[in-house]
Amino acid sequence: MARRETAVGRERPFRRRWLGGAVAGLVAGVVFGLYLQFVAGVLPATGGSGGTETLASDWAVHLFHSVVFALVYAGLTSWPRVQASADRPATGAILGAGYGVVVWTVAVAVAFAFWAVANGVWVLPIPSPSWVSLAGHVLYGAVLGVGFAVVRSRPT
Repeated sequence: MARRETAVGRERPFRRRWLGGAVAGLVAGVVFGLYLQFVAGVLPATGGSGGTETLASDWAVHLFHSVVFALVYAGLTSWPRVQASADRPATGAILGAGYGVVVWTVAVAVAFAFWAVANGVWVLPIPSPSWVSLAGHVLYGAVLGVGFAVVRSRPT
């Protein structure tokens, strides 16, 4: 019986970290996607004709990436030195906003280069950072940080 209780005790932090990170990432992704679609006017970003199918597929890709990046955040903020701070919503918002800046920087610096090469552009233009995109990523990170802190700190 003690072995079973120990396994259940270990299972809760695992669920809170990864499932909570995925849920917080999904919520943050929806907020970010709504910002991109209605405020920034840039979703669908990958669309061809801009039809309903394209918009739905762009949302699916966007939410998938939101969850993946949220799981990375969940892993990074689960380090013992960071975890105590990340479990408070206010600090989570700050850490998340910083994480949003990092994700945006990687997207501008790295992902842009891969996208250009994949599309046959061999002389890479200097990326033009979008401040609207930066604001959206900061919003995503802040919502992610608060959501993850709330999930992690709620009583069992």
